[in-house]
This record gives sequence, structure tokens and C-alpha cells, in this order.
Amino acid sequence: MGKIRINNLKFYTKNGVLKEERILGQQLEVDVELTLDLTKAGKTDNVADTVNYAEVNNQIAERLENESFNLIESAASAILDDIEHLHAAKLQKALVRIRKYSVPMPGIFDNIEIEMEREFNKK
Repeated sequence: MGKIRINNLKFYTKNGVLKEERILGQQLEVDVELTLDLTKAGKTDNVADTVNYAEVNNQIAERLENESFNLIESAASAILDDIEHLHAAKLQKALVRIRKYSVPMPGIFDNIEIEMEREFNKK
């Protein structure tokens, strides 16, 4: 078993509940962790035997740069839907974290982060 991690992908988006967030936009950071058997890829040195992380990156960019969400939870769920649609046959599970820095609420903090994980049933 193994993991592929893509860390700190950055996207400028027009997401948020408040009108101002959707007008001004903001940067989101995304982490993805894919759990799968990497044994064959380790032996064959063939990208067909793993999940191409460049494709995953492109999927996430396509989703976040072309769609707007009120909640980062919804964005994470949509990313997981895309991963499941294209890569579920090779994956045991996928985890997505999204961080939002420009949050219009009082207090001193670095960011708000959500984490969602999905397991894929092998039939």
C-alpha cells in the first residue's frame, strides 16, 4: 500500500457565502492524499500502473477555477466526485483538505481548513 500526496495547490477562486467574497475572490489551498497499491508501479516504472497526479491536479484546477461554491465543504466534495469518477478503480481512498485564508470573521487566526475523506468500494 502507498500514498500519493499533492500539497499546497493554490487557486484563486470566487467562492464564499458572502457577496464580497465572490466579488473580491480569494486564494484557496488544497491538499490531496490518495491511498492505493503502488507495488506494480514501483516495479514497472509505468504511469499507467498508478494514478497520474498531473491529471488529478488538472481536474482540481478545472473544477475550482470554473465553478463557484458557497462552502469549501462543497468544493471538497466536488473534487472527491471528480477523483472518484476517473480514478476509483485504482484507489482505496482519497482525502482532500482545503484551506481558506481570507475569512470575514472576527478574531486572529491563520486559516480555516476542512478535511473530507472518501473510501472506494472494491467489487
